[in-house]
Amino acid sequence: MTVASFNRMETDITARVTAPRRDQNGEICALIRIVTSVKDLYFESDALGIVARENKPGEIWLYVPRGARRISVMHETLGIIRNYFYPEIVDKGTTYEMVLNTGEHTDKPVVEDNMQLLVMRPEPSNANIYIDDELMPVENGFFSATMKKGEHTYRVEAPMYQPDAGVVKLGDEQKIMNVVLKPKFGYMELFSLPEQGAKVYVDSVEVGSTPYRSDRMAARTYNVRVEKEMYFPIDTTLTVSAGQTESVTFQLISTIKPRVPWDVLIAAQANYHPSTLSYGGMVGFMKKWGFYVRFVSDFGSASTELECDDAGVLADGSGTPYYTGNTAKSRMSVTGGALYRLSKPLYLYVGAGYGSAVSAWETVDGRWAKNTDHSATGVAADLGGVLRLGKFAVTLGFHTVNLKHNEVAAGVGILF
Repeated sequence: MTVASFNRMETDITARVTAPRRDQNGEICALIRIVTSVKDLYFESDALGIVARENKPGEIWLYVPRGARRISVMHETLGIIRNYFYPEIVDKGTTYEMVLNTGEHTDKPVVEDNMQLLVMRPEPSNANIYIDDELMPVENGFFSATMKKGEHTYRVEAPMYQPDAGVVKLGDEQKIMNVVLKPKFGYMELFSLPEQGAKVYVDSVEVGSTPYRSDRMAARTYNVRVEKEMYFPIDTTLTVSAGQTESVTFQLISTIKPRVPWDVLIAAQANYHPSTLSYGGMVGFMKKWGFYVRFVSDFGSASTELECDDAGVLADGSGTPYYTGNTAKSRMSVTGGALYRLSKPLYLYVGAGYGSAVSAWETVDGRWAKNTDHSATGVAADLGGVLRLGKFAVTLGFHTVNLKHNEVAAGVGILF
């Protein structure tokens, strides 16, 4: 089934004088006299509709309002003429003749060659299509119509897409067009670590929780907030670009202060005194505050029976014995105390404990006398610092026994 011809009947006064009809606005309709012997045809007009239909011998009369642009003709066996565009916009009170070829007669008129088929497939499929500034029907994702040859303007629009417009020229061949609109939207993907399930707010509106993927979002900048119990909230701005997915992973910081492990210091040390050199070690456990234990000894032995002063006079009043000139020394201290971090690489240590420093002289009769002027036993004290150098450390301090025997303590160590 095809349209053979469509003509304006200038001398036919049926529409305005003989058998006029008026539309709902009270205006005289145009009359389209469809020449066909098939009476069980169905007609579908544009948005203006069909005011009335009358079956006449050899014709079907359709009354349509002024400004009608197209019509579809349907039959159960003969097929469909979809969206046939009138070669001209119909005028009020005017009669037109449209001749159909239905295959019922061998003497059907020659099909006119001034019409051509236009098919347009938009993407997205729900886009609106305008031909010559008139909204066209889109069915099953495409628009098709038989239109007058020549140039026609078109415009394709859809929400959140950039419109596309231009001119289509219909000639001797059918025109099939695919119109793909560029998006004006993007997406947002949000994740959170070390835990998912954080609430997501976009422009102060709660939209979901991580892992979160948005629906279409207009291409622009948004205020985003991510929050979860026991973690500090994160506020930022994210820009969604057209056709892109903005993917961000947020590193959540816990509001619970993490447990800081102890740094363990093991250091080898030496204590210097003009009369003796002793060795030892230091073990410390360090945070902001910490503690330590020190041990120092010269690993010597000095067992005494007597005491004397620096002049050799015995403390028991028995006089001054003769000395062989042999001496013995014994040095030992055990201390412990606190460590405090003054700055990131520097620690202060201070502590106390017990210590002894014995200097003994041998008498000619084989006994030993402790020189009390050069010996000290009792309270020992430490004061010093630890300089941290990565995994290594240097120690330097002052050590005393009863504030009588004083030494400089230095060492090197390693941190675990």
